[in-house]
Amino acid sequence: MKLIIYTDGASRGNPGHSSFGFTVSDESGKLLYENGAYIGIATNNVAEYIGVLEALKFVKERFARGGSVNIE
Repeated sequence: MKLIIYTDGASRGNPGHSSFGFTVSDESGKLLYENGAYIGIATNNVAEYIGVLEALKFVKERFARGGSVNIE
């Protein structure tokens, strides 16, 4: 199985109030999961990094090994 992750983070100010969001889709584009959360005061770069980490953590916990993951 091939999974495609789209992720982003944002900060109102830099640093400022920040959040992240991500989606996980299969290779046909079917949305499998989406999530996002407020993370407090952080820089834009930290928010984006946390988004990637949370997406990978989700995939590791929910999907069997042996496939591939693209982060876009």
